[in-house]
Formats: sequence, structure tokens, C-alpha cells
Amino acid sequence: MVDTSSQASAQKPQHATIVDPDAHQVVFENEHVRVIHARASHGWESAMHSHSPMLVVNLGSGRQKVTWGDETTQIVDLNPGAVVWQESAFDHAWELLAGEVNVILVEVKSANAEK
Repeated sequence: MVDTSSQASAQKPQHATIVDPDAHQVVFENEHVRVIHARASHGWESAMHSHSPMLVVNLGSGRQKVTWGDETTQIVDLNPGAVVWQESAFDHAWELLAGEVNVILVEVKSANAEK
């Protein structure tokens, strides 16, 4: 007999554009990249979802409480003009505590390819 409850909990969360399409909108995609404009106002909560390796460009300012896939939490400040490279795919959920989320996410499809 197979324990399906442990299989379900081990499943990877779906991509941000599926879980939270109101906040994560694809603005460009080709075989190399997917570009997402993520926007949300104070109080928005985004359920657990996944992202590919990506470059993040902050356009607005805000503060998020981020819950990572391992259930640890972190407060993250979003500062206009900040650019961050996320080396590997990751899962997270977030709640916007102040300000706004206004970021451009450039997911690099080739970063997922096996070396």
C-alpha cells in the first residue's frame, strides 16, 4: 500500500504564475527566459509557489515576510533599484507587510538545464 499523504506533501509547489496569477504576470517569454512583472499592494499574501533561477529587479519599495520551502521565515526589504541574482530554483510564500511589491523577475530557463 502506498502512503499518498506523504507523496502529496513531497510534491513541489506549482509556479508563481499558476498559484498567484493576479500578482505574477508573464510579460515576455521565449526559449531562453520568462519575464514576470510581480505587483501587489500592502496586505497581499502569496501562497507557497516555485521560481526558477532568476534575476530580480526591484522597482518599488516594501517589506515582505517570506516563508521559505523549509518553513523558515525572513523579513525582506524591497528597495528600488536593487538587483539580485537567485542562483537556484526555490519555493516560497510571502506576505506584504508594508509598501508594495513591484519587481521584474527574469527567470533564466538555461539555468535549469543539466550541466
